[in-house]
Amino acid sequence: MQGIRQTSLLITAALISCLAWASTSRAEVYGGFRVGFSSIPDQVLVGGQLELSPVAENLYIIPSGELGFGDHATTLSFNGDIQYRFVVHSQVRPYAGGGISLYYVNVDNGGSDTHLGADLLGGIFFNRNSRTPMFADVKVGLTNEVPDWKFIFGMNFK
Repeated sequence: MQGIRQTSLLITAALISCLAWASTSRAEVYGGFRVGFSSIPDQVLVGGQLELSPVAENLYIIPSGELGFGDHATTLSFNGDIQYRFVVHSQVRPYAGGGISLYYVNVDNGGSDTHLGADLLGGIFFNRNSRTPMFADVKVGLTNEVPDWKFIFGMNFK
């Protein structure tokens, strides 16, 4: 339990540091919602994310959170993803990356547990130059502590 608290504190401090750094450098920060599905556990997901200014050319850190329902469990996931956005000359922009997740699982009529896991991701942005850019991404779990895969659709508000 002590390790879980320390990990949670470390991730929270990292997210706050990213937000503080972004605000002091007059960075553009905006957020949005996300919905999707996961497999093992098979769940419907709802949540949100922040869009921060790039930390390097075409490289973004995207913090997000999701609440999952189904498969006789409720889950809560806090994600720290890194995305590399490929340079293209269209309204559709592909990206690839990976991340870590702090994943809480509460099993119906059972116990609960918290894990730290890793995943790879890929996706595309639509309408990237509009006030409401949308995205779709797929995450593949690299460890047993996170879902095997997630399909997420989302929209940001500038």
